[in-house]
Amino acid sequence: MIKTLLQGRTLVSEIKSDTPQSRTWIELSLQDHLIPAYPLRTEPYSMIGHSPYAHQCRIEEARFKARLNTFNAEDIEQALDPSYDRVGSFRALESIAELKVFLSKNSLVLEDFVDASDVDEYPL
Repeated sequence: MIKTLLQGRTLVSEIKSDTPQSRTWIELSLQDHLIPAYPLRTEPYSMIGHSPYAHQCRIEEARFKARLNTFNAEDIEQALDPSYDRVGSFRALESIAELKVFLSKNSLVLEDFVDASDVDEYPL
């Protein structure tokens, strides 16, 4: 999963919510200024996901951001527009070592995460 993260993709992992009426995810991504540019010329707003030509950020230079997002489970189940009141603020993680400490404190490993674009129920 580290390769996916270094390519600028957003990863999510669903964790246990405080209440049964909620669903909570931890979101990880590169800091915005480190997301690698696509190497080939494309039209603005073109859909280029999962391209084998995508560049990736070097792990030594990588800086990450993480946040906790909680949504009403009923909104998700009924495909309603969710409330974003409990979308957390990003926390900066300045190295791969700091990312590993963050994951460890939350009893997670990178293998617990999946590409956000592969999760239909994740509202963001």
